[in-house]
Amino acid sequence: MFNERKALQMTLQALLDQRMVLRRQYVDQDKQLGADIKQLLLRIRELDSEEGMGASEYADEAAATAEEIPADVLQRIKVRKAHIRHDYQIVAEQIKEILGEHMSPMSLGELCDVLKERHGVEFSSPYIGVQKTLKLLPQVKVEKSGRKLIFSL
Repeated sequence: MFNERKALQMTLQALLDQRMVLRRQYVDQDKQLGADIKQLLLRIRELDSEEGMGASEYADEAAATAEEIPADVLQRIKVRKAHIRHDYQIVAEQIKEILGEHMSPMSLGELCDVLKERHGVEFSSPYIGVQKTLKLLPQVKVEKSGRKLIFSL
């Protein structure tokens, strides 16, 4: 049975397919333009070397821009931090020391900044790393202030 839902699904699929085709065309055209720019730069360098001229500023600038990734593409790419194994017993002692010295409550961000600065400990996910460590520190009080976690002894 053909109904409105089926028609909308078919339209959605067609739009998604069209979007994929456009993206492929864009990537192909971008690659072709990059290859053309490289060929032109090589020819300019050849001509400059034949005439005994130094590398032109324009050619260097064009080479730099030809190899750059557009800023909007870079913003969409999520870079995942590498997983690092930590000895949570040692990290727990370091957190206890930091909280003891600081005297006033610290937010998660502040605590992680001090850990990184003093001891070089950086978690790929600060919340998870600190939660694993706090299992070993029952004396640490965790409070919430809005969206922030506040830690104190």
